[in-house]
Amino acid sequence: MELKLDADKFDEHQAIFIGEIIEQIKGKLEEAGLTGEKLKEVTGNIAFSIACTIDDTAGIEFDGIEVNPYLTFLAGENELMHCGGNSFTHEYVFGILDEVFGE
Repeated sequence: MELKLDADKFDEHQAIFIGEIIEQIKGKLEEAGLTGEKLKEVTGNIAFSIACTIDDTAGIEFDGIEVNPYLTFLAGENELMHCGGNSFTHEYVFGILDEVFGE
């Protein structure tokens, strides 16, 4: 696999990606009975935590092993698209959250 730098397309993909994560969290919390403002608050908090982990801002370490994720997207049969640094999906969470909740 080859890495392909495409910051603009990557930006679009990561917004779609975190939007899907938000939708899935919301759906599971609705199944568990959460509604209204509490549903939005908990969805946002969980999504932000997951996004920070994906973006490598959470500091992942276990048994002395540090883990640093680097988000990429398939861009072709043998290409992985990246943005030249860490992703920043956490910056989209609350804007997309408002869209998902119709605000």
